[in-house]
Amino acid sequence: MSELPNQTYYLCDVTRKLTQTTTDGALADRDEQSTMKARCRVYLTSNVPQSCLDVLLKVADISMWESPDPVPRGELLIGVRGVNALLCTSSDHVDKDVINSAGSGLCVVATLSEDTHHIDVEECQRRGIELVTLPKMSKDTVANLTMGILRQTLEDQEQQKFDIFDLNSNTLKSDSLLCEKTVGIIGYGYVGQAVAQRFLDLGVKDMLYNDLCVVKNPQPRAEFTNFERLVSESDIICICCKALTQKSHLFQKDAFKKMKKDAILLDSYSNGHAINYSDLYNALREKRICAAGLDVRDVNRTHPFKTNLSALNNCYYFPFKECNHTWDMRSAASESVARAVVSALRLGRNSEQEER
Repeated sequence: MSELPNQTYYLCDVTRKLTQTTTDGALADRDEQSTMKARCRVYLTSNVPQSCLDVLLKVADISMWESPDPVPRGELLIGVRGVNALLCTSSDHVDKDVINSAGSGLCVVATLSEDTHHIDVEECQRRGIELVTLPKMSKDTVANLTMGILRQTLEDQEQQKFDIFDLNSNTLKSDSLLCEKTVGIIGYGYVGQAVAQRFLDLGVKDMLYNDLCVVKNPQPRAEFTNFERLVSESDIICICCKALTQKSHLFQKDAFKKMKKDAILLDSYSNGHAINYSDLYNALREKRICAAGLDVRDVNRTHPFKTNLSALNNCYYFPFKECNHTWDMRSAASESVARAVVSALRLGRNSEQEER
């Protein structure tokens, strides 16, 4: 694979072996050339696991932006020209201009994220372009990841291991580290309630929550309160709402000033939009709060101030490093998206043939 300017790479499956006999060699060559001409084109805005590439290369030639930074706007507009499919991330703004640049052959836009806020969905629907996203994570998965963030944060801060986090066990220690803690949940929907149940299983003292309104018959039960009281009284604050549907940057300089100095902030479900990262960096660096744990399961999304925050000893990312299980999860997710893209491409190609 050779490198071209602007860090864009081009891949094509040219290693396929012909199985025809020698007498059919000429016919096989013609069939092969015909197949190559008919192959689709796909543009990827980021590096993806090999399993994803393997699926796409079976039917398409690939051009890819290989850089840890988001693809520049100008490069994106050039890269999508004439493609049949676009595989992007939540950092890429796929609007009408990008769709126009791709041309009439674009039949599928896929994203390695759960949401489509970065895509002009209305324009895609108007043109009959299929949208592919990652499947939504279940509430139990988000709750378990939240406990993972908390465990990593506590163990690094306290310099000890905690076996109270064995979620397969119903037994609790009387001297649980959390037994005197007050937990505050921002957003008490089905995800917030699942997270709250995990905390109650670990023996927390009090449970507060804040939402747009009082939640009817929540399970488990918790006390509804205003945002100011929640941030000032909670020892652990967990963000469990999609900030895009509520206020952005709930946590900024004023909120950090109201929090306890030993408070821990966990962001497990807001996609990073609920926090002003510049203010968080200052609050952590100046020890105005104890620590923060941030979920980065969407590994292709760029976190503002991540470089600065990573240099602190009281800010943690989960998964906190590229360990095998993280890469396996990423491979499975991207491969599922790739298979959906291939299905959409085949459907689009069949439709073109029927029209002809």
